[in-house]
Amino acid sequence: MVIERVKCSGCSLLCDDIIIRSDGLYIDEIVGACLKGKERFDQITSKNRILFPLVRKNGKLEKVSLDVAVKKTLQLVKKSSRPLLYGFSTVSCEAQLKGLELARLINGFIDSNSTICQGKVLNTSKETGITLTTISEVINKADLLILWGANVAESIPRLLNKTLFSRGKFRMTGREIKTLIVIDPVKTTSFGVMGVRDVALLIEPGKDIDLIRVLKKECCTAGNIPNSGVAGIDKDDLRRLLLHLNGAENGVIFIGQGLLRPQAGVNIIKELLQLIQLINVKQQKGRFSVMMLGGHYNMAGFDHVALSTYGKNNSLQFSNNKLIETFETIVSKIENEDFDCSIIVGTDPISHFPRQLSKKLMAKPIILIDNKQSVTSQVADVVIPSTITGIESAGLAYRLDHVPIQLEKILNPPNNILTDEEILNKLIVGIKEG
Repeated sequence: MVIERVKCSGCSLLCDDIIIRSDGLYIDEIVGACLKGKERFDQITSKNRILFPLVRKNGKLEKVSLDVAVKKTLQLVKKSSRPLLYGFSTVSCEAQLKGLELARLINGFIDSNSTICQGKVLNTSKETGITLTTISEVINKADLLILWGANVAESIPRLLNKTLFSRGKFRMTGREIKTLIVIDPVKTTSFGVMGVRDVALLIEPGKDIDLIRVLKKECCTAGNIPNSGVAGIDKDDLRRLLLHLNGAENGVIFIGQGLLRPQAGVNIIKELLQLIQLINVKQQKGRFSVMMLGGHYNMAGFDHVALSTYGKNNSLQFSNNKLIETFETIVSKIENEDFDCSIIVGTDPISHFPRQLSKKLMAKPIILIDNKQSVTSQVADVVIPSTITGIESAGLAYRLDHVPIQLEKILNPPNNILTDEEILNKLIVGIKEG
């Protein structure tokens, strides 16, 4: 029996302090993991684990060999003139690189989950600039943490444990000197960790932009606050928020999915980044930063790999084996039915997308590479099982603060299942061989 410290790929926090006890075949005990982390490790023996390749025959999915599944995939891809590749947020950076290479070879369109999530922040930052920070810096320096549209107590359960309740080099008293502000239209679980010095702001739905604009106008003074408050936040709470923004030595705003919902005629993220720049210009003590809360463990990785390889972080269209300019996104491609085959890697778009998009995606052949059953696996034409990265295979991933983390292999996969990288490489070799 071996006891070792491992990293967890249950979410984008990529905790590196998980203790496991293993006999080399199974993991018998897990210490320190949250519910999401435990679920990740439990996936090894889960009933919904995909263990065999499947190909649809006469309307039903049937078990086949890996060679047959790969051959069927190559047939579908070679017949396709407008292939679509999507996902890649729950695979290693090495697999993401192979996905980009495959997209180039088959003149496809490739996008990751980031494009409808935290990728929006990166795209906007190209115009405004952005001040980022790291988990270590938040632990050691931050005295003000703002959760905006983010329920981290459930989405990234150990984030507050590491950043709010920990003691840092310049924050030796830890929680006693750190202030938490939660801005959300719903009283989520994250409100439950708030103390006496913290500020809970229940904002009216869809009124985030109103609050941001008032803060931009009054970021240097609390003297002209509207008597009626703004966005459902009264004058006193608004004054407290302004005082914290102006008085913090080191503040960080965690941007959650709730702030990324589109609103007609406004760009909330752009105005928020402008607000942070304005605060930093006026700040005399310290600075403000942002941290993007992508949920999938390597969502940030695709942005880094694509940006470093092709100079663009998402929505890449290839033609004649070269990257071309496009304003399309995964949503517009499916909406306009501008595809004739899709390769889905490590995600479940049929469940996640709106019904109308899912119906259009289901109308064309689907090839799924994943390690667990989902709605997408039930409707796919080809299903190829892959290993669980960080447990059954090694690979590089980028933490939510864009710090690279090397994940290690702990156990051997069942049935000699291949990694995502190896599967994609098989497809690349098959395409090159004609």
